[in-house]
Amino acid sequence: MNKEDVIQNKNEAIKMMTDYLDNCLAIDDNSNIKKVNLISYWQKDYINYIKDENNFNPTKLKTYERGDIIKVNLGFNIGSELGGLHYCVVIDKKNNRNSPVVTVIPLSSQKTDKINKNSIMLGNDIYNKLVEKSNRLLEDSKIEIEENKNQLLIETKKLTENNATSDEIYLRTTELNNNITEAYKKLELAEKINKEVQKMKFGSVAIINQIRVISKQRIYDPKTDFDILSGIKLSNENLDLIDKKIRKMFIKN
Repeated sequence: MNKEDVIQNKNEAIKMMTDYLDNCLAIDDNSNIKKVNLISYWQKDYINYIKDENNFNPTKLKTYERGDIIKVNLGFNIGSELGGLHYCVVIDKKNNRNSPVVTVIPLSSQKTDKINKNSIMLGNDIYNKLVEKSNRLLEDSKIEIEENKNQLLIETKKLTENNATSDEIYLRTTELNNNITEAYKKLELAEKINKEVQKMKFGSVAIINQIRVISKQRIYDPKTDFDILSGIKLSNENLDLIDKKIRKMFIKN
């Protein structure tokens, strides 16, 4: 195709999108307004992903292992394909940190006691582990802040009484102040986890037939070892249930 053909193709695509969104807005009901909003948000996200594609470096992200829970932007999809922000479970046996993609199964909240035959219940596994992580961080951070603040007072007094040099005082107090800063980061993370937990519903469902390979650019959380979902993994029992369901659905006996 020459450049003129490409420009025409681009203009037609933009017109089709604009016409469709305008037609949806003309039907003044909540479902259409919501659809226009979701499509528009996704188009902006999608363009940003494309723009960042050449600079994206998966090695700057944490390593993802089988059973890890991640939050993913699945975008605006077609029909019954899951879209939007969803928790997912990583199912790669071993995902190389250099790999730009990862294989996941999307999760959803458990809305009723009965679930689709293509899904399995995970119970409150994720919810409970987030609560446990938050409580642990909260307790540890408070202890560390208190201990380091007390130690800072003791050390400062001792160094001053012993006529320590300003460099000696600076080196020792800087170390303790850094410890306090790290403890406050833990406290801040605990508060973020609490906010995340408040938005969650009890009970999760793994939607096995929506298994897919995604770009790591879609990962919203965790990107580092110090994010909300870092260290949150499904139990071995739930992973075994997923394995059995995958074999039953996709592998010939």
